[in-house]
Amino acid sequence: MSFARTVLLVAAAAALSLAMPLLVAHAQQAASLTVTYSNGQFQPSALHAPANTPLALTVKNLDPKSMEFESNSLRVETVIAAKSEGVIKLRPLQPGKYDFYDDFGGKADGTLTVQ
Repeated sequence: MSFARTVLLVAAAAALSLAMPLLVAHAQQAASLTVTYSNGQFQPSALHAPANTPLALTVKNLDPKSMEFESNSLRVETVIAAKSEGVIKLRPLQPGKYDFYDDFGGKADGTLTVQ
């Protein structure tokens, strides 16, 4: 191995070791939210979350029928089987209001407010 190549490899390794802590620090932990679907309604119907943070939204369906958690603004459409739950991973969101609803039942709706 030539001297120039050795110097280049050492420099690249040093740069990578300096960059790794920045990459790890940049990775954000997801904030957890939970909403329950029961008797054709979301509880709570108003959720709040921090802006620019990934979200893990747990949807618990306590009803004896499947429901579809849908949101055009969140770009989500997920069927949750009867008496089960699902976790929806959401990208970091800008501040604003994001509506969601049950597409199967048609009467349940809610809002996620991101601040």
